[in-house]
Amino acid sequence: MKKIISVLLFTLLFVTFIPTGAHASQLSIHIDGPTVLGTNQTAQYKVYVEGYFHLFRCGIIMSGYNLTGAKPTNFFVTSSDNGHFVFNVTAPNVPQTIYLYFEAYGMKNSTTIGARASRELSIQVKKAMDIKVKIKNTEDYDLYNTVLSFYLDGRYIGNTTVNVIKANSTKDVVYKWIPNGLYDGEHTLTVKISGKGVVFENDQQTYQYKFYYGTPPSYDYITYMSWGLLIIVSTLFALFFLGKKGKKSGPAPKWKK
Repeated sequence: MKKIISVLLFTLLFVTFIPTGAHASQLSIHIDGPTVLGTNQTAQYKVYVEGYFHLFRCGIIMSGYNLTGAKPTNFFVTSSDNGHFVFNVTAPNVPQTIYLYFEAYGMKNSTTIGARASRELSIQVKKAMDIKVKIKNTEDYDLYNTVLSFYLDGRYIGNTTVNVIKANSTKDVVYKWIPNGLYDGEHTLTVKISGKGVVFENDQQTYQYKFYYGTPPSYDYITYMSWGLLIIVSTLFALFFLGKKGKKSGPAPKWKK
C-alpha cells in the first residue's frame, strides 16, 4: 500500500506543476542499472527517453517497507535536451525488495507535456558478504594499483584494486560481494593477483578455499541415525535368534506313530 501511495503522490505532484494531455505511445523509455544491490550501496541508473521532442523531463521515486539510509526518498525530477538521464540511487541499510518508479515526459514547451512513459524496476537489496584475504609485497619498493580478481565456482564475480602496498609489508584486503544467485551448498572461491611482486600468504598469486553457504548438513545427526539403525537391526536379529532357539517341537503326528 505504501508503494502505491508513493507512486500516486509522485505522479500527482508532478502533474500539478505541468499541464497534461499526453500520449504514452509517442514516448519510449529504457533503463540501464543493476537489479541487485547491497545494503547502503550506491549505483547509477541511466535512463534513455526517445521521442520527437526538444525537451525531456524524468522523475524518480523509491518505495519499500524500510527506506532508512536510502536516497532519494522524495521524488526527484530533472530535465534533458537529448533524453538521457543519470540517477544516483543509494539502497537502504535493511535487506528487502525496493521499487524504483521512473516517469518520463516529452515536453512541447517548458510547461506543457506532449507525451509520457513510465517504468518500474524491482530491486533486491541484500547484505554484502565480506571476502577477506591477506597479501604481501615481496619487493624492496612500494607497489601501486595491484588488481585482485575474484571467481566463484569458476565464474568471475568482480575485482578490487589496492592502491599501494608498502615495501616488504602485508596488507589486509576486504572485497564486498553481493551474493546474487548463490545457492545453499559448498562453493569454491578463487582469488588471483595481477601484477608482479605481490603474493598471498601461500607465496602464490592464486588463493583458493571452499566454504559452505546456508545451513550445513548435520553430520552428527547422520552418525546418530546410523548407530540407531545398527542397534535396531542387532536387536531384531537377537530376538529372532533367541525365539528360534527356544522354540519347542510339539507331539508327533498320529500317522507317524
